[in-house]
Amino acid sequence: MDLKYEPTQPGNPHKFTINQHVFPKASIKRFEGDDGCVEIYSIPHRKVMRLRPNNPIFCAQRVWDQKTEAAVSKRIEDKFQALADAIERGTVTTIGVWEKRIVEQFFSLWRTRQKFRLEGLEDVRLHGIAGESLTKAEEEAMESKHVMYASDGVVKGRLLASIHVFGYETTFIQANASMQWGIVRSASGEFLVPDSFEDMMIVPISPRIAIVADVPDCVLSRDEVATINQSAIIRAKNYYFARQLSSVPVIRRSTGTQFRGIFPEHRG
Repeated sequence: MDLKYEPTQPGNPHKFTINQHVFPKASIKRFEGDDGCVEIYSIPHRKVMRLRPNNPIFCAQRVWDQKTEAAVSKRIEDKFQALADAIERGTVTTIGVWEKRIVEQFFSLWRTRQKFRLEGLEDVRLHGIAGESLTKAEEEAMESKHVMYASDGVVKGRLLASIHVFGYETTFIQANASMQWGIVRSASGEFLVPDSFEDMMIVPISPRIAIVADVPDCVLSRDEVATINQSAIIRAKNYYFARQLSSVPVIRRSTGTQFRGIFPEHRG
């Protein structure tokens, strides 16, 4: 789906984020090589490219509002990045109750933003309410203050994004209340990252570390890493990336018996 985004006033006076990362730039940076780039395979173009984490290919264009970008998402991302740092340093070695909530909020946000990027957010007409006509300057002034508004009785879809984020998050957390997450490390080979894992609850941290649902803290064999990577490729819509794709093992024909039986069907 080719979504058109609404341009800002000339010069973008309120400094709205136009290119909105689906998977955070800080997370992509954990995979970058010495050249400051990650290696990405573009599915539509059928080609491999080395791109910086700020490349627009990783982004939606103004699909959600500035409140969702700068307030709602930032709170979730900041907590997750602090946790990811601690896991990399080794100061957090297991996902407890506190960490579980952080991981699940982040995974839900990632998956929700991918849904927004692919499908957009429909405008909503308020029936029986005419509302005022607002100028673009007035609309942007309100959005910059994180205020929801209607113009001519219509609420723009992107202004409702934060409501959807909280709704999907609540449903996801309730549905997986009893689930545990494990910190998994690769003994050999590196993880790749799809634009979304969809139904598979996996959060890559770095080329050798990931958080995986329903799996104990463990070190994975090369075949087990390859099984995760194959799952990522199958679910990717537009791209997947890694530090270096040649360092990524992939099992082309998974029998389902890899993973020591600790990789059951994941719940959405």
